[in-house]
Formats: sequence, C-alpha cells, structure tokens
Amino acid sequence: MHLKDKGYRFCVSPDKTVSRWVPPAESRHHADWHDMTDASDEELLALLAPATETPPDKS
Repeated sequence: MHLKDKGYRFCVSPDKTVSRWVPPAESRHHADWHDMTDASDEELLALLAPATETPPDKS
C-alpha cells in the first residue's frame, strides 16, 4: 500500500524549499502548501524549476 492510499498528500512548501508526504492529521496545518499528489511530472517540474527566458536573437 502506498502513502497516497493511506490518505497522505505530497506537498511542496510555499517557498518551494521543502517537499514531503503530509499525513492526513497534519494536512490542515499545511493549507498554504502546494498539493502535488496528483500532479504530472511536468506540473511538478513547472512548479519547482525556475522560469527560463529565451535569450534575445542577436542576428
């Protein structure tokens, strides 16, 4: 059985420095955290990776 099946949620802190499985009893204490339990890899990467800018064309 996985943590998700036990009611845990995979959450990322608002400042994006901490991520962890949050047990059901603690979920109300992490209401401002990003719940990424059902997010795709791309969604998680978009949240955690810094935005990149395309360099201007120098031609």
